[in-house]
Amino acid sequence: MRLFVGISPSDDVRRSLVRMQDFLSRHGISGTYLTPENLHMTLTFIGAYPEPDPVLGAMEEAAFEPFEIVYDHIGTFRESIIWGGTEPCEPLETLVKRLRHSLAGADIPFDRSAFTPHFTLARHADFSHGIPSAEIVPVPMIVDQMILFRSDRGKNGMVYTPIGAVNARY
Repeated sequence: MRLFVGISPSDDVRRSLVRMQDFLSRHGISGTYLTPENLHMTLTFIGAYPEPDPVLGAMEEAAFEPFEIVYDHIGTFRESIIWGGTEPCEPLETLVKRLRHSLAGADIPFDRSAFTPHFTLARHADFSHGIPSAEIVPVPMIVDQMILFRSDRGKNGMVYTPIGAVNARY
């Protein structure tokens, strides 16, 4: 089973991300755009792991209080990925550190790459002629849940299925 821990965008952020995908597509940026239901922010990628329960236990150990993030810009990785980013957020950084510490303590392997908060908009994107300038109205959202997702290859691309969640403490 291929797993990752992430957060789902609020309805308002999801709508704004989809509008950005439409804008990019209308301006000639080709690529594989994520479907609205697949939009997410990966906190930690685990990869192949046989059992979700230990991961959920580590997620519960990384308890957190609700906090706000704000989607407000786009960016790119390498030459093929376009994403929607959030302004810097210390509680988000702290959550990722606590989650990774809990996973490591439970001997659950995970990708230790630096965390860059983002919602992937398109993969295999061709933006060799640049990214069109777009004004983004900042959209806030409250993070009050982290989700354990299973990632499966479907006939039309990847499918991300929530298989468990941990809510913030109020």
